[in-house]
Amino acid sequence: MNLKYKTIRKQFLPTVAVAAFFMFSIGESFAQTKTLRVANWLPPMHLLVKMLNVWGEELSKASGGSLKVEIMKAPLAKPPGQYDLVKNNVTDMAYSVAAWSPKRFHLLRAIDMPFLFSSAEVGSASLWDWYSKNKFADKEFNDSKLVGAVVNPPHLYHSNKKLTVLADLKGQKIRAGGYGIGILKKLGAAPLFLNPPSTTQALQKGTIDGTQFPWEALKGFRLIKYSKNHLVIPNGLYTNAWWLSMSKKSWQSLTSSQKKAIESVGLSGSRLIGEGWDKSEANAKKAVIKAGNTITVLNNADTEKLKKIVSFVEEGWVAKTNKMGLNGKALLKDLRGTISKYK
Repeated sequence: MNLKYKTIRKQFLPTVAVAAFFMFSIGESFAQTKTLRVANWLPPMHLLVKMLNVWGEELSKASGGSLKVEIMKAPLAKPPGQYDLVKNNVTDMAYSVAAWSPKRFHLLRAIDMPFLFSSAEVGSASLWDWYSKNKFADKEFNDSKLVGAVVNPPHLYHSNKKLTVLADLKGQKIRAGGYGIGILKKLGAAPLFLNPPSTTQALQKGTIDGTQFPWEALKGFRLIKYSKNHLVIPNGLYTNAWWLSMSKKSWQSLTSSQKKAIESVGLSGSRLIGEGWDKSEANAKKAVIKAGNTITVLNNADTEKLKKIVSFVEEGWVAKTNKMGLNGKALLKDLRGTISKYK
């Protein structure tokens, strides 16, 4: 090998290495650009749909523009069937309420307990923190990739009939879900499970007397004019955990940097959605007041009575968790400690 060839080779090889590195970087940044389609079953004006778009914008920033989120318009399945869409790789992402699959998402539903918090931002940040720290997604989302966990603001009661004390609920037909069904039974009401979008028509037709929802759902499902009386439970009755998950096929198709981007918005994204929910809650309550509806805050005596009535919820969760080989009481204590960190 002559001297001239050696000199050219020394100059050429580093150039090739640098070029190869940039070609790889460009390939990862541009060749893998992906639009993630999210299965949707809520009306487009619903707060969560709007906040998922905001979450998508944050994800796009975190990924340097290589990831985009598209909320689908037509539903692919009913709300309880959303998880199967990601489990079976039908769509990239899906979301729903944990209470509609209580056996699968028992641990996630710890945050649903009554009287834990009054802010969706606090609840959402606490849920993601606590659930991630304990690695519960490995148990409950083992056939998908959990990317977000949020809670809506706590529920209160809404009715067309008189509603100022707990006794007024007796005999009323109230749409409910999750732990709310058992609570209403103990209060002497007649709970009915309906998917949220079906509630408006049921109230219009008089099939039900009222419903159990946060304020924002009244606006999202256009229920303000169909439920004129509202009973507020101090510090929240109970809430609902919502999950946002990705199919394993879609997750595995991402680059390492795209995966890191999604993981980087786990806590911040969940908190962002919760914050948006709190703002919407305040605005919806203003709309109810403007409509001239009657709002009553539950009195102290009834509130203390209700706390005793709902104790079965925590006792049941602890017992079932203990059967899983976990310490239910210790986990709830840890959850309450996590919540206090974000208040």
